[in-house]
Amino acid sequence: MRSDRHFTFKAKRDYLHSTSLFDDLVAFRGASPRQIDFRFSHKTGKQVSYLDTLPGPADVLVAEWSDADGRLYVVERNEPIREAVGYDEAALVSRFALDGRTVHIPAELGGFSRIDALVAGFKHLLQQVSPLDAGRKHAFVRIRLAHVPEGATSITYARDIGAFSQGDILEDGKLLGQIFFGIWT
Repeated sequence: MRSDRHFTFKAKRDYLHSTSLFDDLVAFRGASPRQIDFRFSHKTGKQVSYLDTLPGPADVLVAEWSDADGRLYVVERNEPIREAVGYDEAALVSRFALDGRTVHIPAELGGFSRIDALVAGFKHLLQQVSPLDAGRKHAFVRIRLAHVPEGATSITYARDIGAFSQGDILEDGKLLGQIFFGIWT
């Protein structure tokens, strides 16, 4: 199976945002996916396709998705993303509360998706507790979730693993999964 997808940039970004891809994959998989493992491995400004078989040697792998129902590979197509939509990350982040090494994300997100909040929340937390030098920035690389949360969540900065940072995601006080960021230079 090959499914060509169509994406837009978020705000002034010139790359496919991981949250756009995640939300589309959730919709594509239908019914609430379980045991999600989503890895974003290649920054791209191109449209993508989903494959349910291993990519070929000529394919550029952008991301991998697995859940209780199987695996999908996200590969580039030779078609640039040409459109952009508004995205006010600062407005989203203003809804969060920081408490030491934890960011609290409310149930109500004002039109933003849950993955928007998880990624923006952990990035905001990292910027506060582990600021980087100019020219380097925190970048989403992976999330593992038992399911997509529906309500209030929190993320605690758990540890660093080499150049990666891990956050533990809790929903109703129970561990739901982990989020990982790396450093882009």
